Amino acid sequence: MARVFRRFLLLVLALVAVAVGFWFWASSGTLSSDGLAQTRTYAEADSVSDTLSVMTYNIGYLSGMTNNLPVERDRALFDSNLASAIAMIDRVDPDVIAFQEIDFDAARSFHVDQLDTLAQRLSYASAAQAVNWDVRYLPFPYGWPSVHFGRVLSGQAFLSRYPIVDHRRHVLAKTSRPYVSRVFYLDRLAQVADIVIGSDTLSIVNVHLEAFEQPVRETQAREVRQLVEPLLASGRPVLLVGDFNAVPGDSDDETLRRVTSGLSVKRAMPDTTQHAGTYPGDDPQRLIDHIFYAPDRITPIGARIDCGPSEAPPSDHCAVTMTLRLPGHENTSP
Repeated sequence: MARVFRRFLLLVLALVAVAVGFWFWASSGTLSSDGLAQTRTYAEADSVSDTLSVMTYNIGYLSGMTNNLPVERDRALFDSNLASAIAMIDRVDPDVIAFQEIDFDAARSFHVDQLDTLAQRLSYASAAQAVNWDVRYLPFPYGWPSVHFGRVLSGQAFLSRYPIVDHRRHVLAKTSRPYVSRVFYLDRLAQVADIVIGSDTLSIVNVHLEAFEQPVRETQAREVRQLVEPLLASGRPVLLVGDFNAVPGDSDDETLRRVTSGLSVKRAMPDTTQHAGTYPGDDPQRLIDHIFYAPDRITPIGARIDCGPSEAPPSDHCAVTMTLRLPGHENTSP
């Protein structure tokens, strides 16, 4: 009996060791700290026009309305959503795009580098990527392994028709989840890029704030404001864009008020009433994706929301685009 018990105990210990080993392996990343923020050049920069358009777009790794759902997806879904996103972006033709939830190498999106693919298909000159999720195996969504995300390398990114001369990745306040799930959770980032447009350098801060824990999101909002303050003080034109996961005028959520408190910024308002919000993509009622600008250095021209095909949008978010003019560019020819 003692021998049977010892064998049973050894078996249990072996299973525990395998589970712990898998947990540490699965939650570890593959990139060094130097690889978490990168810039790329694809082509020569465009000539400068008298106006500039900037888009913010949470593409939800091109999973459409299946984002985070425990369902099996095939390659055809992602190919179709990629084509829809390219068609929409090509129609709007933004000079700069700030992405959230874009995959660089992930099993959930069939290991397609979505940033490279969009850059090359849409002929952008330069890009900058900031990784916020690097795990070898993500056992989410919960359920059978066939619906797990598996290997994930994902984050935020810029595409630009003009040179990106500096790029920084700032990790915001961490989730308050239990440690066991926290090690698998994405980092929330503020990604900052300096883009040279003629004689000006435009600083854009691209954020993706916490979606599920409001106190954490409000802390992140304060950190973002502290990051934007010195950029505004430098006198250069500044944009603050991204998925804030917060609706304007919500009396119970301090996120947007904490982001803008004490800053001389305004929110770009869409011209059209076609969409009441940016989320969810197939029936956008909540306006959680925003563009803020510094009015003393940026002249607004217009703003719009684009979602793609209503019956099958490429993302569960819609894109927001602002058209603007920088000082001294009024008479510059394309």
